[in-house]
Amino acid sequence: MGMCIRMVRGKRGQFILIAALLIAIMIVSVTAILYSSVTYFRHERWEEYLIVIDGVKAGTSNLLRVSLANYTQTSNNSVLKTTLDLWRADLKKAYTGYGVLLGYSLASGAYSAYGMNPINYNQGLASTWNQRVSFSAANATVNLNITSVELTGYRFASVVFLKMNITDVLWYAGKGNDPGQVGVRVVIYEEGPTPVTNLQKSNFVLFQVGGVNQSFTLYRYYEGIGHEGSPALNAFVYELRYSASSKPASVAATIGVVDTRSIKVRGQATLTTINA
Repeated sequence: MGMCIRMVRGKRGQFILIAALLIAIMIVSVTAILYSSVTYFRHERWEEYLIVIDGVKAGTSNLLRVSLANYTQTSNNSVLKTTLDLWRADLKKAYTGYGVLLGYSLASGAYSAYGMNPINYNQGLASTWNQRVSFSAANATVNLNITSVELTGYRFASVVFLKMNITDVLWYAGKGNDPGQVGVRVVIYEEGPTPVTNLQKSNFVLFQVGGVNQSFTLYRYYEGIGHEGSPALNAFVYELRYSASSKPASVAATIGVVDTRSIKVRGQATLTTINA
């Protein structure tokens, strides 16, 4: 039974990667064809090549996102290399007239990015999970040559990143006979200091307290005021709130998130409960 499940998952992952490659090629193809259809003068050919370059960059970024999503779901750390090898071969075949040649290098070893130090990459992929601040990342540097116009040595870096920070735990005292509530608060960022603000309850695929799954209500808001013993976060917050009969001294929470790009991250922290 386990072997069947792995085979289904493997086929599903291969289908997703093939679909991503086709989308990436379409990005390059459509932009080049649309522009070339209205290009008649030689000096405009450079703009056509620039559009091809932009298409290659967009396609590469898309493949990094898909590869990181696959990695965080399967732990297959060779998926990015495999995908970029296919991308390189497909570009060479699709644009023989242009002479598009793509090379790449994958981040390996310790890097510092987005305030995280170190990020330990293996074949361009990295994840540090089950921490108060946890992340998933992909990092590749691409070299692009277009031999038909003697364009060589064009380089660009592509990075995909998802970070989750379990910030604090709030206690909401109940009124009358109503039970109280505990709120575990999380802030989530993607590439750079860009807050993720579009997640729904379904994106939080795991929420445990003390190792036990918890039912919760999700609240989303910008937090600009502090609480007892906790300064203002000044950030967009997701709060996972559940019922409790009394205020716990501390909460051991585990939270798993899958964002809209299907990239996963899982964090874990034990935090003192403060009054809301």
